[in-house]
Amino acid sequence: MAFDLTSTLIGFLVGTATGAAGTYFANKYTDRRREREAGKRAKKQFLAIKNQMAHLLAEMKADLAGEGGSHVREFFVLPNARVRLGGSEKPRFAYYEDQHENLRGKLDILENAGYIIDVTPNNTPIFRMSEDFAELVIQFG
Repeated sequence: MAFDLTSTLIGFLVGTATGAAGTYFANKYTDRRREREAGKRAKKQFLAIKNQMAHLLAEMKADLAGEGGSHVREFFVLPNARVRLGGSEKPRFAYYEDQHENLRGKLDILENAGYIIDVTPNNTPIFRMSEDFAELVIQFG
């Protein structure tokens, strides 16, 4: 009788451990698959947006990759390059409406996608890029 109880207990423990290990690895690989799929969806969405505004994203990529640009995440929107701003305590990029057709509309698309947010404190429009967006621009822009 003691032998039957011991083998039953061992069988139960081995079965429980096997089931737990199986669940752990199934969840682990499912999470990895979901991450890959999310990455593919993010890339696909970004490339679709890139097709709509290749010139703007190329300029953003050059700015982000340029000297000192790797830590800059905010930018001004100005009517043209003749407008000069002073007194900003924070480094920011500037994009000009006369250099990009319907710049505000393009920024609306980026904002709707969650890539940028409007952080305008006063009159001059200022937007902040998300880290995910900055990485996508550097990688695929």
